Amino acid sequence: MKRSKVIALSAICSAFAIIFMTVGAFVPVFDYSAIFMASMCTMVPLAKKSWTGGLMTGMATVALSFIFFFGTNPAMVVTYAIFFSAHPTVSWLLKEKKLNKVLAMAIKAVWFVGALLLIYLLFSSFLFESSILNNETFKKYAYLVLAVGGVILFVVYDLIMTYFQTAIDKTIEKLKI
Repeated sequence: MKRSKVIALSAICSAFAIIFMTVGAFVPVFDYSAIFMASMCTMVPLAKKSWTGGLMTGMATVALSFIFFFGTNPAMVVTYAIFFSAHPTVSWLLKEKKLNKVLAMAIKAVWFVGALLLIYLLFSSFLFESSILNNETFKKYAYLVLAVGGVILFVVYDLIMTYFQTAIDKTIEKLKI
């Protein structure tokens, strides 16, 4: 794929990702689903076998999200920045390099749990004031609950994202974009 086409495709995908992030930033019910949808926008350049396009899409979306939405919803922006922007590209690269599936899943799971714990450390004191995250019993076991729950959540998330990447690959191939 020509460099100009990769840049154009990445820009279009970033624009769609920013639209999703905008909805998530201003409509609290959609914040996490918006992160998921913005992450899926990264998959289109990957369907064209361009990991640089996926990386550019993620980086542009992160940069624009920090500029536009950090003041509105910092947890959403940081969550997208440290994990969801790069996950599709990293997964695609691990698959292309034919890394052992168990090892690849372990690497990504550790990364996800690390991101989850970082979000908890950064935002639990002021963002989740009236939630279970500030319950004294939960605080006692927070790291264990987040680590175990994070791994389970990540496995489900990764399976869903793999399914969507395959569907997007097939759709792009059929459309001959």
